[in-house]
Amino acid sequence: MVKSVYKKTDEHAMDIKLHSSLKEIIMMLIGMLIGSLMLSCLDSLYIQNVQTFQYLGKSGTGNVIAAEKNAVAFSAILSRVTTVGGKEVVKYDSLLTNVGGAYDKSTGIFTAPFKGIYTISCSLLSSTSKYVNLDIMKNGKKLSIVFSASGINPHSAQTLQLLLNKGDRVWIQNHSRIKAILHDHGSYNLFSGVLITQI
Repeated sequence: MVKSVYKKTDEHAMDIKLHSSLKEIIMMLIGMLIGSLMLSCLDSLYIQNVQTFQYLGKSGTGNVIAAEKNAVAFSAILSRVTTVGGKEVVKYDSLLTNVGGAYDKSTGIFTAPFKGIYTISCSLLSSTSKYVNLDIMKNGKKLSIVFSASGINPHSAQTLQLLLNKGDRVWIQNHSRIKAILHDHGSYNLFSGVLITQI
């Protein structure tokens, strides 16, 4: 009788383990199915976005406009520790991207080649010896200030969405009348912009 009870208990325990294992397998299969469905949805969304982009890029004749003709994008950084004089333009000397050639590293100035909406960004890391204020400028007018304090190397940044006319110029300059030291070795201080859409 006792053996029969033990046998039934063991069989019950095995049933529980088997049930638990089956449950885990079913949950794993459901997870894999959900993941597969999500990937399929993302693929469909990507294809739809590409098709939409291609449609918007068509001219009135139905021909696709070559994207490189109107693309504008640049990113430039400082390759070393840089001292900038009072009210002087920061010349970001190392180009990561300059599609359209609208940024001039010799002057530090970006010139809009088309009327449109642009994203302009600037990041700043000062030297530990002194704080730095940089102005984001458009045609000689200050739009915004980026600040980095002394002592602890805080990294700060600003991003602006700007409506620019063809020929408008944007640059970054020292806010102060005394020199500023920007700490870098090709990593922290960046000036970048991209044309979002022409108008």
